[in-house]
Amino acid sequence: MPDIALFPSANHVLPEGKLEITIAEQRYQRMLKESVEGQRDFALCMRSEEENDADETITRIPAIATKVSVVDFNALENGLLSIVVEGETKIRILSVKHESDHLLIADYLPFKAWPPVPVSAKHECLIDKLKLFFATMPEIGAFYQNGEFDNLSWVCQRWIECLPLEVHYKQLLIAQDSPALTARFLLKLFDNQQLFDDDIN
Repeated sequence: MPDIALFPSANHVLPEGKLEITIAEQRYQRMLKESVEGQRDFALCMRSEEENDADETITRIPAIATKVSVVDFNALENGLLSIVVEGETKIRILSVKHESDHLLIADYLPFKAWPPVPVSAKHECLIDKLKLFFATMPEIGAFYQNGEFDNLSWVCQRWIECLPLEVHYKQLLIAQDSPALTARFLLKLFDNQQLFDDDIN
């Protein structure tokens, strides 16, 4: 299997998710050029916001990353590029090396995708709250005007992207075979939040 370039990011994207990122460094401009020309794919890999050295982080810890494709781009000032990527498939990083300009390159294997799961009545609150979140964050919500809100896997993956969870918790959730654990976590989280809201009102 061909190798893949890595773009470490504090903002995360999963299959069918979209994310706008800024390409500044020369190594990532090369990564983007090679991807557009069909020479080599790239993936977004997670890093925590506390990490100052993304390269060191990814070489030290195994990670599930997301292979992405570029769906839009705009030129910014000072030679920067703003691109919108869409998650395609999850991958498991096996090993990482640096190229001469310190671009991270990984050997990888495909990672099992979550199957579509119908939304049951008890999960309706997850949909309602996600729609509310998108309404309050229109720069994100604009990506999902035709979202799969009847698919629990899709809904849970959007929540994983948005919630400020530590990386190892996100990795634990997305490594599951289905969205079941994420859905239970979200229901408990929002139930506790409602109790907190009731206490202060």
